Amino acid sequence: MKNVRYSSAMAILCFASLAYGQDEPSLKIYSGLRDTVTTSETTLVAVTQPGATATVNGNPVHVYKTGSFGTKIQLVPGDNEVVVEASIDGHTNTLRRNVFYHTGEGKATDAKATLDQTYFFTNPLYVKTTPGAYLQYGNGDDRLGGSKMGFLDTDIPLKVIGQSGSLYCVRLASNRIAYIPKSYTAPASEVPTVVNTGSWSVINTGKSDKVVVSLPCRLPYQYSTSINPQTITIDLFGATDNSNWITQRSAVLGIIDFVDFEQVSDDVYRVYLRLKDKYQWGYSVSYEGNNLVIDVRHRPESLNLRDLTIGLDAGHGGEFPGAISPSGVKEKDVNLDIVLRIRELLEKKGAKVVLTRDSDTGPSMTDRKNTWREANVDIAISVHNNSGGSPLSSPGTSVLYKHLSNRPLGQAVLNRLLETGLPLFGLVENFNFSLNAPIEYPNVLVEGMFMSSLEEEEKVADPQFRQIVAEKIVAAIEDYLKAAKN
Repeated sequence: MKNVRYSSAMAILCFASLAYGQDEPSLKIYSGLRDTVTTSETTLVAVTQPGATATVNGNPVHVYKTGSFGTKIQLVPGDNEVVVEASIDGHTNTLRRNVFYHTGEGKATDAKATLDQTYFFTNPLYVKTTPGAYLQYGNGDDRLGGSKMGFLDTDIPLKVIGQSGSLYCVRLASNRIAYIPKSYTAPASEVPTVVNTGSWSVINTGKSDKVVVSLPCRLPYQYSTSINPQTITIDLFGATDNSNWITQRSAVLGIIDFVDFEQVSDDVYRVYLRLKDKYQWGYSVSYEGNNLVIDVRHRPESLNLRDLTIGLDAGHGGEFPGAISPSGVKEKDVNLDIVLRIRELLEKKGAKVVLTRDSDTGPSMTDRKNTWREANVDIAISVHNNSGGSPLSSPGTSVLYKHLSNRPLGQAVLNRLLETGLPLFGLVENFNFSLNAPIEYPNVLVEGMFMSSLEEEEKVADPQFRQIVAEKIVAAIEDYLKAAKN
């Protein structure tokens, strides 16, 4: 009966846009044949009924099980007729298109990149952070947003010295600026000043080690994992050392080996947390009153799947289909199908699984992260599939992560996915995606296959291959947990 869990996604993984049962096979040109082109080569992609044969200008081409096919076409200057035919059971469907190759327009016009300039104020403004606030390094942007330094707690006063579009430029320290979206700020009357730090305490709470740094007011901060993943650093901006004692209030700590600090500049105070474990299991940075609190999760008591909670995310959903393949397969449906298969495999091994969605819904990034945080997941994986590049190539599979501490998990998943025979696209570090931003639990994002590749489209549309992908991801989680035991 468990197979019914895939039914909603599986029902959509068909090629409804193709007309079956007619005398002649369906045939549509997906891309590659514009009226006028300025290059001598174009790539045709078309879709016919699965099982049909096809030719382009009389030359046979390979038709994938999805019905998709494609080829490169060499053009001559002037008019070019392209004839595309599909045949099945003695019936043929023919499409003719004219493509004009214009040699006089081969030189592209120079495109001038426009960057938002930062306009600095004569007099500063003062704001405070609101829920969801984050800092980014510069005023750059792409479809994933600017490069994030990290998230901040609420009610932290900031000195605004300029603006760039929708961003404020803020002064963190005498030699440090950053940018923050205006939408995550509110006016403030408090003026940031350089303050002295107070005493520290470190205590084992049972599930985590809690470090508390006493401060007279809330300060902006930046957290990171150093090149050595056993060290967490937090920079406090606008602080100078007056911490005359650091008290460890538990005889034995769970994951922290020791803590230390360094005054790296006149107004930047760096906190060091050295861990016993070379694997990080998550931590948080926030304020309790004006005290900075760093809560570092212990290694789980058991690293057996039956004792862990695994978070799974099926990318996109609802009104956001993600990539759509030439034959009409939607990424959101493929992602969900793979995630449901992973869930079943994990639950058979006794794991508790928390999904961000289990149907065709489209929760926000904030909702997805909150779902995992509230469930206190031990590991989280977001499943996507990719798009881009030449449809005639097979770009391959990739795994992406933001924080250096998540590299071992990313490597484990990638190693297993390569066992499917998919080529290597890459292991991608510092991936600026919302679901990879949390530091509270190990997490990675999988880009399984390229929906735009005809070869990989055939694989992604195959339920058996999706099952193999699910099995490999589960095996990778087990590999990661086994390595962490050592």
